[in-house]
Amino acid sequence: MLTDEAKELLKGATGVTDEQLANIRGGEAKLWNNMMKTAGMQTIAEVVKSERCFAQVKVGDKLVFDPFLNPEKSNGVMCPKALLPVMSQIGAIWEMSLEWAVSGKEEFPEIVWSNVRCLDPGIENGGLGEVVYSFRIEPIT
Repeated sequence: MLTDEAKELLKGATGVTDEQLANIRGGEAKLWNNMMKTAGMQTIAEVVKSERCFAQVKVGDKLVFDPFLNPEKSNGVMCPKALLPVMSQIGAIWEMSLEWAVSGKEEFPEIVWSNVRCLDPGIENGGLGEVVYSFRIEPIT
């Protein structure tokens, strides 16, 4: 069941009705009930390796999610072959953040599998380049 604070947040952000909110339960309700705690964190996906990238993605390029992709804080090129694995990781981090929020811990959670690579298989496997992103969670600045 949603808390009153979560209901007001969702109504204000999306225009959802009370009748529609009544359908939110279980894990989804847990997510929205803890949204305010996770709202103080941002996830950074930073390029730590880039070789032969045709899109010109470079080491040091960052994609910043707070919680959604923030183009004003991000820099560099967003290549579709890199975005799919990045977005998959962001989904996993959202799930992890939910469990962190429920735990009551103050220190942000550790991302165990913190690196993903783009979908280009590299020159030795019929592709061309290789880009690797590393993820971290920080307070929103």
